[in-house]
Amino acid sequence: MKKNAKYLITLVLSGLIISCGTGLKEDQTETAATELTILNDFIIMAYSGPPPEETTPERYQEIADAGIEYLVAGNQNFSVEQNLKIMDLAMDVGIKIIPWDIRTLPFTANQSITIDTAALIGMVNDYKDHPALAAYLIMDEPKADLFPELKVITELLQTADPSHASTINVNPSYGPVGDDFRAYIQNYVETVKPKLLSYDHYSLRIDTTTHEMWFSDLAIVREAARAADIPYMVFVLSEAITNGFRVPDRAEILWQANSALAYGTNGVGWFAYWNPLPDHGWSIAYEDDKPRLIEPHYNAIIDLEGNRTKLYDYVKEENQYLIKAGKGLLGWDNSDAARFEKGELVQGSSPVITPEGVDANLIIGTFRKDERLRIVLSNSNWDNPATFSLKVSPDWEISGIFASIDATSSEGSFAEWTLEPGGSVTIDLK
Repeated sequence: MKKNAKYLITLVLSGLIISCGTGLKEDQTETAATELTILNDFIIMAYSGPPPEETTPERYQEIADAGIEYLVAGNQNFSVEQNLKIMDLAMDVGIKIIPWDIRTLPFTANQSITIDTAALIGMVNDYKDHPALAAYLIMDEPKADLFPELKVITELLQTADPSHASTINVNPSYGPVGDDFRAYIQNYVETVKPKLLSYDHYSLRIDTTTHEMWFSDLAIVREAARAADIPYMVFVLSEAITNGFRVPDRAEILWQANSALAYGTNGVGWFAYWNPLPDHGWSIAYEDDKPRLIEPHYNAIIDLEGNRTKLYDYVKEENQYLIKAGKGLLGWDNSDAARFEKGELVQGSSPVITPEGVDANLIIGTFRKDERLRIVLSNSNWDNPATFSLKVSPDWEISGIFASIDATSSEGSFAEWTLEPGGSVTIDLK
């Protein structure tokens, strides 16, 4: 592995010198950099699109109808021709695409395989001018010893195409991160210098919910993103995996996304949209017959036969809340995030609003813009309602509800609330 890593750096650096001149003047580069749309949006994304035989206008309209605005296509679509067809269909329905490409896939699937720099530049040239391109995907869930190589690849792609970001989805705390998740995240941010911090966390296990780990990861990633002044997003569960993760119910779909929203996430990714094959179709990238991972998936938003499961409606409903609440927080600073259990503060800070009540199980996100305040209140539980009253700082008063899902207030008052399991409300203060 060490030998391969050195070889990879040599290849990439040589490609950077020889092949990557953009010809852009300084002012042109600044203009291109402002076109990184995905970094200035609230990202509602899904992984695993329709397989090749189902890549049709109707299927892509179905994705758009679910409120999904960004798609990591994949699912056996790895060639230039397949990805360009997907981008054409996506453009027609207003979706942006992050293509899985055969030229980066081998490195993701088998980390001892090196990438040909010329092939990477070819990939950029194939996609960079398509209006539906959102970003380039480099790899998923890297170990820390790959960060120096990923830094070089990220810089290579950024130089070749300043108008589009590159994405790497890193591990959660229960992944191969060593003994210290905070150190893993900090190392990644400082070494690779990503423009978007993306990670996944699937807390809905077959026999338990990793409640504390879920919130701890959110707090750590939020802190790292704020320190680096970059957005972050989290992939959450919208399927099940045999012997690992359970099928979410409606409240659990809401709980995952809404608790992340209160922690200031800039996007939510659904894993997965179309039920992946056990090896994700990645075996086509191998020279041998040894896929990196075999994990039977079931009950995704769309199942293997192409049928909508109940998760389609759950995710569609939640996406409508995110489209309003998430995009309504663009340009706002998530200055504080706090978690309360049974009315007691257990983590973070909430300087303006304090909940009261033994059933006040909440995440409270405080967002500031100019002289305005917007507060996200999300139930920290997926299995019980949160009933509480709100104590507001004397300098502020609640002026209205900006967006809500599964949230009700007492008649004529914004001070008494019930959030159903997973529910959330975004309120304005003046």
